[in-house]
Amino acid sequence: MTILYTPLSEYDVFPQSEAEQSIVYETVNNKQVKCYDHGNGKKQIIQLMSTDPQDYMDPSLQPGQWLGY
Repeated sequence: MTILYTPLSEYDVFPQSEAEQSIVYETVNNKQVKCYDHGNGKKQIIQLMSTDPQDYMDPSLQPGQWLGY
């Protein structure tokens, strides 16, 4: 393991990949979700950002679901 002592941010030392640059945050049914933007208005849910356990039971907010069809 290597430890880097640098004043640079982690993003300068380890640039983001193309996939990470296409991450967007959307609001669906008043719930915040993290999505991958595929372009042409199509987004795929990666993660639901909620503290309410009931939100995770909603099939439309599950990871892998598509937005913007």
